Amino acid sequence: MSDQSFDDFLKRTLQQSSDYIEDGDFSARVMASLPVPHRLNPWLERLIVAVPVTLIALLVVSQLPWRDLVRPVYGWLLTFDSTSLVTLAAGVILLVASVPVLWMLRKSALI
Repeated sequence: MSDQSFDDFLKRTLQQSSDYIEDGDFSARVMASLPVPHRLNPWLERLIVAVPVTLIALLVVSQLPWRDLVRPVYGWLLTFDSTSLVTLAAGVILLVASVPVLWMLRKSALI
């Protein structure tokens, strides 16, 4: 049998076949004998995802050059005068205080 004739045979057979293959209820018996899938505790599901993600994040963070990152920021803070530090602290406090308020307003659909 040549490749072309086999391809034609296969094409005709698949086009004429029905969606269901009669198996004498074998599929129904197999599905009935399968155990009922049990659902994990939602906290356990979150833990299974959170632990590897946290470990990978800690591994990545441990490889950062912390000394090279902290030195310029420390030097920048040392060159600040007191009014600039107070302004920066007030801005950070305002930001930290406004985030929960905005979150609550969004939850209550006011925004």
